[in-house]
Amino acid sequence: MPGVNRKMIICGGNRRELELYRCWKNEGLGIKAAGFEQVPGMEKASESDFREAAALIAPLSGISAGGYVRAPLGGGELDLCACLKKSPPGVILLTGSVNGSLQEKLARRTVLVITMEDEELALLNAIPTAEGAIQKAMELSRVTLHGSNVLLFGLGRCGRALAGALKGLGAGVTAVVRRSESAALAYSMGLASCDLKSAAAAASDADFIFNTVPAPLLTASFLQRVKRKAIILDLASSPGGTDFAAASRLGLKAELLPGLPGLVAPETAGQILNLVYRRLIAEAAKTKNT
Repeated sequence: MPGVNRKMIICGGNRRELELYRCWKNEGLGIKAAGFEQVPGMEKASESDFREAAALIAPLSGISAGGYVRAPLGGGELDLCACLKKSPPGVILLTGSVNGSLQEKLARRTVLVITMEDEELALLNAIPTAEGAIQKAMELSRVTLHGSNVLLFGLGRCGRALAGALKGLGAGVTAVVRRSESAALAYSMGLASCDLKSAAAAASDADFIFNTVPAPLLTASFLQRVKRKAIILDLASSPGGTDFAAASRLGLKAELLPGLPGLVAPETAGQILNLVYRRLIAEAAKTKNT
């Protein structure tokens, strides 16, 4: 990896970023950390480390509009903008996402890489996300997924992985799709499908509802059609696609499940970051040097 003899700093994150740190530390890479004060043994980045940093790695959960990142293994949040002020211009910055107006500012000062836009990372992350969603469904439900009716919003990367796993467990899966090619994909996977207009009617028979679409699709009017014993699990990026206030009023079990890979399979999630981030940093270094 270009810059292995230079410093890289992991700035916040959960157990998957912790696993990435341990992996690179074991390989002898120049890795330090910020926002992990609760984890003994991690080398904390100093002022001089930031001044010499070749790359900063922010969490997949992204950077807020105020410039903060999640740091659950530290103080809860980390001021990433303060970290950047200590770092050299043109430092490589990896983050899952960033607020639009802040993105322009960061792109002027750093070599900015939005990691969640990477196809390889998204496809690999879909696997632990799907397994984590199924694990949560089993924890919350008093019935098996086998023989149950599942309504699944979206057949993107995560939706496809989840649909295949659910079908393998013996669930009857109906995919809610918007385009004819998505309906054809559902057919090729052996799934039933319906359009958005028909989703509310299909919801009345669903034992489980999974949403992978970051759009307000599970509205109050839709939720009124859902049977009260159904389990709703929203895997879309925050704030999800579910009206959680309405779900609560209706007595429905509905949960937003962000960051599942780092929660349910941190070692695998960390290895995924190890694989993908090596390439992303190498590509960013080439861009920086051209």
